[in-house]
Amino acid sequence: MKRVVLTVTLAATLISGAACSKDNDQSSSAADKSPSFTIGIKYDQPGMSVMGADGKPRGFDVDTAAYIANNLGVQPDHITWKEARTEQREDMLSSGAVDFVVASYSISAARQKQVSFAGPYLMTGQDLLVRQGETGIDRPEALGGRSVCSAKGSTSADKIKKDFAADVNLTARDTYSQCVDDLLAGTVDAVSTDGVILAGYAATHPDQLRVVGHPFTKERYGVGVKKGNIDLQTRITGAIQAMIADGSWQRSVDANLKRGGYQPLPAPPVFNAPDAPIAAGDSTKLDPNLVKTGNDMITMVNAKDWTSLAAVSCPEAQETLRGNVAQLVPQNDTNLGPEVKDVSYDATSTGLSQTSPDSATLLAHITYTNVPDKYKQYFKDIDFTNTLSRRDGTWMLCAVNADFVES
Repeated sequence: MKRVVLTVTLAATLISGAACSKDNDQSSSAADKSPSFTIGIKYDQPGMSVMGADGKPRGFDVDTAAYIANNLGVQPDHITWKEARTEQREDMLSSGAVDFVVASYSISAARQKQVSFAGPYLMTGQDLLVRQGETGIDRPEALGGRSVCSAKGSTSADKIKKDFAADVNLTARDTYSQCVDDLLAGTVDAVSTDGVILAGYAATHPDQLRVVGHPFTKERYGVGVKKGNIDLQTRITGAIQAMIADGSWQRSVDANLKRGGYQPLPAPPVFNAPDAPIAAGDSTKLDPNLVKTGNDMITMVNAKDWTSLAAVSCPEAQETLRGNVAQLVPQNDTNLGPEVKDVSYDATSTGLSQTSPDSATLLAHITYTNVPDKYKQYFKDIDFTNTLSRRDGTWMLCAVNADFVES
């Protein structure tokens, strides 16, 4: 995947003549013609997105949305913020009420039927928020016969009932803030959604609430745009890449999400750009050394020979490679421990294309096997797009991008 670079040219409108009259007959100005965005966000998620008493939103999602807007040529004073509750997001996008949504919006196969996603811009996992004195809930399986609250339109509570505790009692509220109020009042036993959201509430009530710290899904937050708006989807993905590359992403994470000891995952190594299939090249017309290198890289991945793979990777790809190894290899996941000891994967090459004498693209697919049913959402197949470059006569892996295969 190539980084998308967007240049926005604003044509200035020169207005001459007499000054505006008191009845504003000539109120047009260059500012009125400046580009603008209406962006959907949450109003009640500490750390992620909260609307302040001063009418200004704050949080990581807000920083991300503002960065995207600026990257696309829209200044902060030309952003209109709208509350996008969980159950409202798809309707807001399809109706055109907002241009895009940045609201802890997990990418899923069901949602992708209604929404086009850019990103992802954050990785997290579903967890549990409980009262400080609660010792009986340490995993979702412990919720049998207990009550758990989640927001309307969220799939979090249903996930628990389906895969972990069939006799859990489910409660749905309009917002997670209302769920937290119920938890504080003792009318529910837990609140469930993504850990990065729960951490904000725990930090707001440090003496009363805590995050269990046992994530049991992997969630990718994407920026939602109207289904089929590939142009905007592509440009927003490019803006997210730029935010991570220039350090703005990490600065916002440090300022907003590292609260109460919570440690967010590193910047995601996956980018859900629009599909751009690359046809497999005719092997008889490819550089034989390229073919050998591509096959060797697939062998290294299957053998978990990360040292050899790093040795044939460009310096700029090393950090992404380390992130993939840490986040995508089951046995490296410290959250699940022995439950994933038998999970395995198989990498296969699905295409090789030489775009010039010194550049090529290697497509690969990873399939996970022996995954417990309750963790099917945790481990998903992955499509990789790998950029190879010939440097000093040797083919090297210089960029790794990937996309989960949703089902």
